Amino acid sequence: MHMGRLTEMERLMIEEQLRAEDICAKKVQLYMSVSRDPAVQAVLQQIAEKGQRHISTLNSMLQDAGFSSMMAQH
Repeated sequence: MHMGRLTEMERLMIEEQLRAEDICAKKVQLYMSVSRDPAVQAVLQQIAEKGQRHISTLNSMLQDAGFSSMMAQH
């Protein structure tokens, strides 16, 4: 990948990863809503935060290359 430029394949792969991260974030939110164990909720919170960092990084990659982001951060 070149600074500020993405090939079409790279863009498509980043967008696909964004969709996967979005699905993961929705699942983690669901699990957090049904869990009553504080230890489990703490782990799920860490997973949610890591996923948000992934989404932010992927969005930045798209924006740096001049594309608008498909997914808003939650």
